[in-house]
Amino acid sequence: MADSLALELKGITKTFGSTVANKDVDLQVRNGEILSILGENGSGKTTLLRMIAGLETPDEGSQIWIGGKDVTNIPAEKRQIGFMFQSYALFPNMTVAENVAYGLTVRKEDPQKIKETVARMLGLVNLEPYADRPVQALSGGQRQRVALARALAIRPRVLLLDEPLTALDALLRHKVREELAVILKRLGITAVIVTHDQDEAMVLGDKIVVMQGGVIHQADTPQNVWDNPAT
Repeated sequence: MADSLALELKGITKTFGSTVANKDVDLQVRNGEILSILGENGSGKTTLLRMIAGLETPDEGSQIWIGGKDVTNIPAEKRQIGFMFQSYALFPNMTVAENVAYGLTVRKEDPQKIKETVARMLGLVNLEPYADRPVQALSGGQRQRVALARALAIRPRVLLLDEPLTALDALLRHKVREELAVILKRLGITAVIVTHDQDEAMVLGDKIVVMQGGVIHQADTPQNVWDNPAT
């Protein structure tokens, strides 16, 4: 069982002064599984995601395991995590290809290998013709796909997505949601998606975790969450 786990959270608690953001959260994500964390604003879902990424430090006694290794005290850049931010956080002074290559460039990987990886990632998200364009010239949906390609280029053990479709209008959100579901399934990648949108959680997740008040109220398949809500 342990060998099949990509991510495991044990007793995750996080407080900010007198405010409890997360309390005794236990969670397991299997290799290749897509987990949707669903909750309203202030439910603790984004704080949980940031702790998985290493951008926040959980309280003493909490444990975060990735690929069977305790990474609780390991810095973010050494966790093999891909993070797609809600704002996409693309570099406006770089081309599409340069944005996708960024993580590999920082790692100082072989230039030819970087070029091949970037081409493969742009092919995956159907943006090959846009490689040399500035990201500022792209539509919202295209920027979302650039951000996804950049997160995937580093070959992450776990991909984290924070409200990945919020910045898009309603019509585009539906189209991009379907594209994202296809890409993640095609790659067989382990992913954790934070969202406040019920439809988004249902379409993208193999399993849904419903959070409120910093705790998990239910963790089940989309069908069971829909048919038999715990709250």
